Amino acid sequence: MKDNAYLVVGGDSLVGGSILCALAKRGYRAYSTTRRVGTESQTRIFLDFESFRDFNPPRDVSFLFVAAAVATYERCERDPLSRKINVDLIPRFVEDQLRRGLFVMFISTNSVFGGEHPWPAEDDLHRPQIHYAKQKSEGEAVVCSLASDLGAQRRLAIVRLTKILTPETAPLPNWFSAWEKGQCAQPFEDLIFAPMSAQFAGSALVTLAEKRIAGNLHLSGADNVNYVFFARALAKAAGVSSTLVSPTSATSEGIKIAYKPTYSGLGMRRTTRLSGILPQTLESVVEDLMEARPGRRTLLR
Repeated sequence: MKDNAYLVVGGDSLVGGSILCALAKRGYRAYSTTRRVGTESQTRIFLDFESFRDFNPPRDVSFLFVAAAVATYERCERDPLSRKINVDLIPRFVEDQLRRGLFVMFISTNSVFGGEHPWPAEDDLHRPQIHYAKQKSEGEAVVCSLASDLGAQRRLAIVRLTKILTPETAPLPNWFSAWEKGQCAQPFEDLIFAPMSAQFAGSALVTLAEKRIAGNLHLSGADNVNYVFFARALAKAAGVSSTLVSPTSATSEGIKIAYKPTYSGLGMRRTTRLSGILPQTLESVVEDLMEARPGRRTLLR
């Protein structure tokens, strides 16, 4: 077992869970936090940002992943508490951990750039449009300011992510279900993303942690694609006819989408130079998704 122990704050989230899986695969001791009362254990520590006063991480922890946030677009728009959590309470928690001498990785989002400019670099200007993105952008600024005041900039990494997928991420379960019945999936052609798999994201985040790279970092899919293009790539890998992909759009279906970027991908030049990590290709994303469906490499019968 390796010497360093890690704490994943927000271990029940998709990002947090992917980090924990990657840490386990590499043989690290790992702890996580949870808000689910009654699920605590020696490695699952209760933490609620709405009520915490002083949080003492396990003594063998030297690195924190902060994957917790209010990330629901609607809640960020309607609930004033979301801003308090994202802009005040979580940054205050980060400040406290930096004071303890720990290295902190603050997980953020590609949406801080607004989605109107292709491949923004790690240090490009933020142009957030929706409430969630504005809160994450403000949270980044507060965390950076607090780290500067403490002289702890070399122990703070801010890592922005594009969309992370598992086979259970909507709308994929609906697509797989339709294809298993010989029916059409109906992906939206007016939604753009640069997807990564959970396996890739977790592994890359742990690599960045191992290298203790500070500053702004990006993890991204290599391709900006719409959901129709992605559905066709996934169908091909699953052995499903392209005729079972029937394009539609959120607009034509009367569905209001809070965030519809023109560009989703992130530039990774600094990240790649310092870590060797490259953006994940679409082929690799699809392969990971198929691998994550045990015993179901194809849907052909």
